[in-house]
Amino acid sequence: MLELGISQAQSQFTKLLSKTAIIIDKKSNIKKAVMMPYEEYSRLVKLASQNSNAKDGVFNQFIGTLESDFKTDDAKYNRIVD
Repeated sequence: MLELGISQAQSQFTKLLSKTAIIIDKKSNIKKAVMMPYEEYSRLVKLASQNSNAKDGVFNQFIGTLESDFKTDDAKYNRIVD
């Protein structure tokens, strides 16, 4: 896992697509984002959706792939998911 500043992540974005990286604001040392390969993300979402406690925990705050009845008219999203 790499820890990068925001400007580093912006300049190296395409190189980072196959790695997991935590993007931080180095001035305030606050974590801003996490990037990870889609395969890893997909695996984590599947594990979370199989977890019987997911509906009672923090995952119930998310919308999208964690909801079985999620619908969107976003063509790009639908091409990726379908």
